[in-house]
Amino acid sequence: MGMERDKWRFLPQKPPWYLWLATGAIILGSILMSVGKINGTGQPQAGQQAASQARPNDQDRAATELMATAREMADQLQETLAKIAGAGRVTVTVSLQSSPKKEFATNTKTTKHSVEEKDQGGGTRVTTDSNEDATLVMARNGQGSGGEAPVVSRESKPEVQGVVVVAEGAGDALVRLRLSQAVETLWGLAPHQVQVLPMEPGGNPK
Repeated sequence: MGMERDKWRFLPQKPPWYLWLATGAIILGSILMSVGKINGTGQPQAGQQAASQARPNDQDRAATELMATAREMADQLQETLAKIAGAGRVTVTVSLQSSPKKEFATNTKTTKHSVEEKDQGGGTRVTTDSNEDATLVMARNGQGSGGEAPVVSRESKPEVQGVVVVAEGAGDALVRLRLSQAVETLWGLAPHQVQVLPMEPGGNPK
């Protein structure tokens, strides 16, 4: 009988309950990590897609506005330079460093809320919270569309990087000097930012 008990003692016993629990936790963790990797390498979330799509659109819009501003400034300058004696036909190219910055008028409403507290020692403490609510000032659009547009309170000038002037009369040193000085004076540019070139008879610069 004693030998019978000793024989059963050496047989494998059932593992403790906590080993089963640890094994289950490891398996569950592996499954969750696999699912997370699949989701991470799958399609991006809607918010990420919207942000990635909006960023190129904003950049394209800014580049388009910059080119339109440069073209408008070039046309205005060209009209002025063409009136200089001896200039002849004139073409102007403007390179901008940055487009004009606009600041819009706002109506700001500030609300304050104060709370007075007394401590056990008889002292008083006042806590004040303030909130600001700003809304754009809108005005009727004067372009006949009947809509409204925000009021611009301040607009900075675009930063000019350089100007190239091609003129028929720029082969004359005096005319070339007058054209260069006119651009420098009008836009406050340094001499190295203005290049004046003579125009070929066919209309192409040398």
